[in-house]
Amino acid sequence: MHIPRFLFRVKDRQIEDEARTMMDALGVTDVEIRRDDTILDAWLEDYKAMKTTYGLAEIQTYLEALLSDRN
Repeated sequence: MHIPRFLFRVKDRQIEDEARTMMDALGVTDVEIRRDDTILDAWLEDYKAMKTTYGLAEIQTYLEALLSDRN
């Protein structure tokens, strides 16, 4: 059973496609990408459930670390 470490919630198909392309290009397999038209409501649900929410800076740091580990 594969359990993703991260979930990208995206607001539209274009961003979903770009996120999948980026993850595929980097060989990242522990990220689930889910389109969610109610992204604001989803963020609030995560906040109430005390789930960790990462912003773009944290995601960028994670991806950079993945790339540096490969070199």
